[in-house]
This record gives sequence, C-alpha cells and structure tokens, in this order.
Amino acid sequence: MAHHAADPNQDHDFEVIDLSPFFTTPGAAKEKEEAIRRIREACSDSGMFLIVNHGVPAEALDETLAVAREFFAGPDEEKLKWSPRPPEPGAAATMPMEVMERTFEYFVKTVAPLIETLINDALGLPPDLLRQYNSERQWDVMLAYHYFKATETKKVGSHPHKDPNLFTVLLQDDVGGLEFLRGDGEWIPVSPVPHSLIVNVGDVVQVLSNGEFKSVAHRVVSPREKDRYSLAFGYQIGGEKWVEPFAELTGQSSKAMNRFQGFHYHEFLQLLGENYKLHLDPNDAFAIMDVVNHYALPASPVNLPAATAPN
Repeated sequence: MAHHAADPNQDHDFEVIDLSPFFTTPGAAKEKEEAIRRIREACSDSGMFLIVNHGVPAEALDETLAVAREFFAGPDEEKLKWSPRPPEPGAAATMPMEVMERTFEYFVKTVAPLIETLINDALGLPPDLLRQYNSERQWDVMLAYHYFKATETKKVGSHPHKDPNLFTVLLQDDVGGLEFLRGDGEWIPVSPVPHSLIVNVGDVVQVLSNGEFKSVAHRVVSPREKDRYSLAFGYQIGGEKWVEPFAELTGQSSKAMNRFQGFHYHEFLQLLGENYKLHLDPNDAFAIMDVVNHYALPASPVNLPAATAPN
C-alpha cells in the first residue's frame, strides 16, 4: 500500500491527520488516540479536516485528476457517452471507467469505512453505530468537477453550501480555491497538500451528533490563473432512514436534551430543494444552507457564524 509524502505537523489553518497508524496492525495505540482527538476537535470547530496516508495510492489520485482534465477538455458528444448511471451498489458515475472505477473502489472499500469509524469513535459511540445509516452502501456517489478560472464578472466557482449527507471526501488538484468557514466566522483557504483528501462533515452527522459536530460551510473561489479540477465522493444515506440525535449522546430515557427533532431523510432533501427555489439569488447562500435549523428545537437553534463575501 502506497503512502503519501506530506507533513501533518506543518503549519496549516486546518487539521492534517496522518492515518498511517490505522493501517498498522497491531500497535500505534497512542497515535490512533491522538488522531481521533484531533478529528474530534476539527469536527467540533468547523467540520473539516485533511487526511494523508489514507490508503489510496498516489498514482491512482494522479490518474483520476488527469482523466478528469481529459474528460472536460473533450467534445460534448464524447462527454454524453459517459452520462451518469442509476445508483446501484458499487456503481461509478462518470468518465472513462477503468480509472474512475478503481478510484471509486478505493473510496468505497478503504477510505469511507475508515472515516465512518473514526467519526463514530470521535463521538464516543459504541462500535459501528454510525454504520447503520449506510450499511447497504447503494447510495455512494462520486462526481468530478471543473471550475473555470476567474473573470471580471465571475469570481465564485461554487457559492457557500453544506453537504446534505453523512460526509464528503474531496480530492482537489494543486490549483486551490476551496475555502471553509471556520468556527470564528472567517473563510479559510484550503491550500493543496499533495495526495491528501479533504473530509467535510455533512448535515446528517451534525444532527446525529446533536450538534456536537458541525456540518462545514464551504465554497470555491474561482482561481485566477487556471482552471480547477476536483473529485467528490459523497457518503449518502437512503431516503427512508430516520435521522435524530443518538440516544447514546443525549440520554436513553428522555429526548429532553435533543437539539434537533427527528425526520425522514427524504423529507430533509425535499425541504432542501424547496429552499433552493425560494433563494435563487446566490447572495442568499446562507439561507439555503440553513435547512438544518428547520429541525433545531427552540431551546437551542443552530446559528451560522457571520462571514465575509469573496473579494
């Protein structure tokens, strides 16, 4: 298994977590404990952290980004040949299949289960409790993105948003442009770390954790010099799933400590879609993101920090 050269101790405005201890059997107990502590801290503050030595070979990540660039540079008639397929277990979404399916398999079998376990343990939950929300694994999805370089009239590649899932794993190229909203309300650039992956906590984990972990607000500021390419793996759940704070975190006998009321996931997605229709102006991005607040109980609303717009 290839590991990736990156120094998690280098100064960053975000956590860079070395996962190599979790591929060491046996041992490395102290290193594992420290990694989980740092994940807990990152998820509580902003909901975003980077991982290195995550089990995906560097060459697989490089090939994936190269295929994405080649795909988006091609003619439209070629792109249409790789239209998304209906969700099915182990299905990849787009692009020349050999490379993309291999990367998708790494995300499905190695990265996502480990991140799921780490978030579960960082919350102090019983083993595998979080796994019940995606045990079928039929909703996993992987998408490639192409962001054009900035122009005088367009400087935002992706407006502020949160992810309506358990979590998202992102692969970005060396161009940069991704920013996340830190707990103090400041937008922080996610400077590229070679062969790292970015983990964004989603709305579902925020509710399940009773607000202990944050769904991260993030955006893409269009790069000034050249186009940007990235890949996103979404760890989804089925629409029939019931989502409410874990009793293990709020008390078994009463829901008095719950900060959110429960909901079926399909209801949440429907509300999110309606919210987009109500707020078509990109300047209303924070209103669009505020869907989780609809389910926040009156005693403890979930407030978004103030933030500045991109220059």
